Amino acid sequence: MKKSLLAAMLALTALPASADIFGLSVGATAGAAQLDFKGNTEYGFEYGLNASYQLNDFFSINAGVVQGSAEVDAELSASKNDIDYTAFPVTFRGDIPLLIGSLYAKAGTNYYDVDIEQSGVKATDDGWAFTGGAGFVFTLLPLVDLSLGYEYRDMGEVKNNAVVVGVDISL
Repeated sequence: MKKSLLAAMLALTALPASADIFGLSVGATAGAAQLDFKGNTEYGFEYGLNASYQLNDFFSINAGVVQGSAEVDAELSASKNDIDYTAFPVTFRGDIPLLIGSLYAKAGTNYYDVDIEQSGVKATDDGWAFTGGAGFVFTLLPLVDLSLGYEYRDMGEVKNNAVVVGVDISL
């Protein structure tokens, strides 16, 4: 029993070294999104998946997919605009290491696909635009990080400000 426990502890101490070798991590995010459309603002929900490649201790490249929706008031009408979106952000991220995690900022681009429906009339917008964000990462275990962050996405006529929580696992 003691040998098994010792072997398990040695294996766990070796895990952070393998994470530094591969430099890959995958994660998921979820949170509240504030959508701005034609002067009207409403809150919705978004969730996403992401992957990162760590270039060194300070910089990484990130890519992912985010989906969300909200119902935003329509101009001169009692009906609402039902807005659904999917975005594919690609960002360059810089981290400032702290004792229990890190602070980060990221900037890049995102390909977006936005569907806006009002009273049965549907419009679609897609293209490339700016995305960025900042936040805090808390290292829970050597391979598991929890994060709290702010993300901004320009999606044509729709602007998205989101506060998200995330979980990342290093590979």
